[in-house]
Amino acid sequence: MDYRNADGSLSEMCGNGIRVFARHLVEEGLVPADEPLRIGTRAGVRTVTHDGDVWTVDMGVARILGETKIGVADASWPAVHVDLGNPHAVVFVDDLAEAGPLTQEPTYDEGLFPERVNVEFVVRRGPDHVAMRVHERGSGETRSCGTGACAAAVAAAGDGPGSWRVDVPGGTLTVSRDDAGHVFLTGPAVIVAEGTTEL
Repeated sequence: MDYRNADGSLSEMCGNGIRVFARHLVEEGLVPADEPLRIGTRAGVRTVTHDGDVWTVDMGVARILGETKIGVADASWPAVHVDLGNPHAVVFVDDLAEAGPLTQEPTYDEGLFPERVNVEFVVRRGPDHVAMRVHERGSGETRSCGTGACAAAVAAAGDGPGSWRVDVPGGTLTVSRDDAGHVFLTGPAVIVAEGTTEL
């Protein structure tokens, strides 16, 4: 699966997009409906399973790579650098409105993120519950980001297994991590439009 951002640039991985892609393959009868589906991405092979309309992706092992700094207009915050096959900077704030309208790309360390970075603004709602807004590289603010939800949960939790609820403007996702460090993203997969193209 290749995923393109709104500006045409390539992304290594899309946690929401891969669930929709898997559902499309199942509904078109291109793959067995009752077997795990292994999908190659630019971030590596990801395995997708489903239980009815709930789809889960093994996102691999997330890596926390230290701290960085993110800026919006005149404000700046420390951020946690998380790698999920694509780059994330997770900023913890007291209120999601602190990020402003997010109509412009946040500023970041271009030496650290030469391919740009997805920026998550995160509020802690409870020990296993966060809410976030995201500015995705090449797309701007979006209503959800699957890899971003995973990055937010991992940054909030630190090490160890567990399960977290992540609220995004488009709905709610569940992120879990097993004893081996694998991160799993669970949520719906809704196909809202279909089309054809000539190559």
